[in-house]
Amino acid sequence: MNKKQAKQKRVAVAVTVAVIVLLSAVAFLQIFPFWLQFVTSLQPLDFVPQDGKIYWAPVSLNFGNYLEAIEHVDLLRGALNSLIVSVGYTLLSSLVILVVGYVLGKKTFSGKKIVKLCLLITMMAPGELMMVTNYKLVSELGLTNTYAGLILPGIVNVTGIFLVMSFMNGIPDAMLESAEIDGAGEIRKLFKIVLPMCLPVLATYFILTFVAQWNDYLWPMVITSDPDLFTIQLKLTEFSEYYGGFADTVLRAAALIITLVPIIIVYLCCQKQFVEGLSVTGMK
Repeated sequence: MNKKQAKQKRVAVAVTVAVIVLLSAVAFLQIFPFWLQFVTSLQPLDFVPQDGKIYWAPVSLNFGNYLEAIEHVDLLRGALNSLIVSVGYTLLSSLVILVVGYVLGKKTFSGKKIVKLCLLITMMAPGELMMVTNYKLVSELGLTNTYAGLILPGIVNVTGIFLVMSFMNGIPDAMLESAEIDGAGEIRKLFKIVLPMCLPVLATYFILTFVAQWNDYLWPMVITSDPDLFTIQLKLTEFSEYYGGFADTVLRAAALIITLVPIIIVYLCCQKQFVEGLSVTGMK
């Protein structure tokens, strides 16, 4: 090995080490706040922290704090409501974007460009701009304080439509034409051929949409006044001063950790498809 090759190898090793250090620092900055919340959630309810001191570990393990947090505001009811809304919205929205993306990506009809343009225009308007209109519509239909009122508005996700539509470019037209020659109708082609090939991008959309719906606070706050329909984000606001002092902070931290569990489970279940979907959509 000559001097030039040895120098290039040292530079490559130095760059690799620098990248690893940088990514490790970024990962630490991302994980550190969650770790502090986890440590706080396990502290005793009668614990009095010192001002300005960071606790890297709890003084004792108190997993009963999680049960206390659940019972304090009926957190399980909020989690069930959030699960119904998040899964219902995500499944319906995934079906809508699959059908619309397939039509816009693989079908030819007059006015197709106008439809795409109109969809693009709607993306320029923030969701909060439609809040009042959506509330009036839901209210006139009598869907306030219902799961339908929480789920139906916004199921036509334009971003998801264009995501699927761009993915359709990778599906050969010859495959769909062959299926049509074999007697397959549009519904059969959609669910037997297109759907299996779109699973990676749909998994990516499922995770992102599920997380967004699970963490949504504004729309459930606007549309619901019945505590039995409060989502988990609304239940978190009910942690008012109950015990007083640091005990309330401990219970809030425990409740926040509990809200992360479904998101982690969904990501672990769809991790492989999620990574594939990001790589494929990135290449598009």
